[in-house]
Amino acid sequence: MALKESSFIKNYKKKLSVQNLDNVNEAIHYAFKLTDNYGINKINKAIFEASIRFNIDEEVLTNNIDNFFEGETNEWVETNNI
Repeated sequence: MALKESSFIKNYKKKLSVQNLDNVNEAIHYAFKLTDNYGINKINKAIFEASIRFNIDEEVLTNNIDNFFEGETNEWVETNNI
């Protein structure tokens, strides 16, 4: 198993990264801007680059993009007392 695929590393990253909703929203917009430049086929690359630029876990960013489309972002904020 590669080191970056280790569940220990993934859990450690999640514990260290406390997400700021403003940063997540900025990262979502940045990912969409990159998608406009790269094309829809490169959306994973755009999400990856946005996660690096805003220091946000890719899974968190992807989940929030999904929630953005489902209209659940406000529910997430209320649930997490942000």
